[in-house]
Amino acid sequence: MAVKARVEAVRAGPAQDRGRLMGVQMAVVTGGPRIGDTESGIVATAFGPATSVISGGLACIAGALILARLLPAFARQEAPAPTAAAGV
Repeated sequence: MAVKARVEAVRAGPAQDRGRLMGVQMAVVTGGPRIGDTESGIVATAFGPATSVISGGLACIAGALILARLLPAFARQEAPAPTAAAGV
């Protein structure tokens, strides 16, 4: 499922930006979990595992809300209609 989502996200972008889209996707996939691992380890050491889980979830929700506020046009984006060539 994740692979299909990645492929569709890259196909939706302009051809000249596909390399950049893949670069951003790779940075998110490889960097995102490391940031979460670091946060959860520090908080779990200082306050315990339950606090770590709760604070991580709250941080994720807060981050999503902040991005939604900073990038309102992102929510309004639409993928172009598929063409016969895109189904290849």
